[in-house]
Amino acid sequence: MRGRAGKWAALTVTGLAAVALAVLLAIGFSRFSSGGVSGASMPSDYWRLPLAPQGEAPDHWSAPERSLAPESCAECHADQYEQWRTSLHAGAFSPGLVGQLLTYDAGQISGCMQCHAPLAEQPRDFKAAREKGVAHLATGQGLAAAGVACGACHLRGHRRFGPPQRDTGATGQSDTDAPHGGVYRAAWFEESEFCAACHQFPQDYAVNGKPLENTVVEWQESPFAAEGVTCQTCHMPDRRHLWRGIHDPDMVAKGLTARFSATAEGARFTLTNSGVGHAFPTYVTPRVEMRAVALDDAGRPVPATAARHVIQRIVSSTARGWIELADSRLLPGEEASLFLPWQGYAKARLWLEVKPDDYYDNQVYDVLLAGLAPDSPSAILIARADRIARASSYRLFVTEIERP
Repeated sequence: MRGRAGKWAALTVTGLAAVALAVLLAIGFSRFSSGGVSGASMPSDYWRLPLAPQGEAPDHWSAPERSLAPESCAECHADQYEQWRTSLHAGAFSPGLVGQLLTYDAGQISGCMQCHAPLAEQPRDFKAAREKGVAHLATGQGLAAAGVACGACHLRGHRRFGPPQRDTGATGQSDTDAPHGGVYRAAWFEESEFCAACHQFPQDYAVNGKPLENTVVEWQESPFAAEGVTCQTCHMPDRRHLWRGIHDPDMVAKGLTARFSATAEGARFTLTNSGVGHAFPTYVTPRVEMRAVALDDAGRPVPATAARHVIQRIVSSTARGWIELADSRLLPGEEASLFLPWQGYAKARLWLEVKPDDYYDNQVYDVLLAGLAPDSPSAILIARADRIARASSYRLFVTEIERP
């Protein structure tokens, strides 16, 4: 059972706590593989982090076959490449991450990059970029700039791995005379546990009994797991390399059911986690608000009437360790309700406010910027990340309802 912190209160998180969480998110989970969960058939070492170097490719392979760059994969897998380019996997080596990495030592950098740029060759390229003084430039970062690239999931020792053959369902090794030695097709490529190495933190780092990212376990305990609806079902529909999540309004809207009603007493907004296969939201960085406000005769909001219900998990670092301050997230099937009394007005507006990067925007980046020289490469990158985080907010289900 999830712990609850009761009523929401005004929370003050110190700069130390904000920085501590930023560091924990970056380096605190580098000592595990698959987050303590594994698929029925996935080799236990497939996601042993850090990944081993690919080594030397066969001499007779062409340059694209030997390359680890996603652009080389695009020569034959153009559709997958174009989809990947639009994903957060492609942007995992983000300005906010790089801005922090520039202030870290080698050990901290390695821990972060295990999920943000998993190929062993990527930290090597970033190290070289730092030595040249160009690590703040995407054009100077080499393979590191590709983030979670094709090879992170599909390459081990230059051997290609992938899901069962689409039309026949065939598994096993394909023709080794094919380009890049063929591909080994495996059913575990389509198991949710395949995603666990980066999307399931270990129980060793639990706060109030729950790891900061508990996505795969949340899914395992949901009805979706029993029904065979996997991570890939929703986040890679028809095998598209999209990985849409809370930053995507359409994706979020599909996973929720919003209902609005009115009585003589007031307006009600009910939100149900009807299709998200894990807690909504699953991570500690987003903030979601059910919002309502009365409208005057001219249709203008009356700020004094505003009401909200926050859906979020809040954790903080204290002298006694990490604590959970609140957790009002919705597990699959759970619902939340917001009621707005009319207070003399005849109309109300209700909506859902989604802030995917709230923690970074309102706490982490502000604290980091306060400790950096304004014109330093780190500060410039983090300021850019802060603007991106702020711009990621959006509204769903905006509805106006009248008093009966």
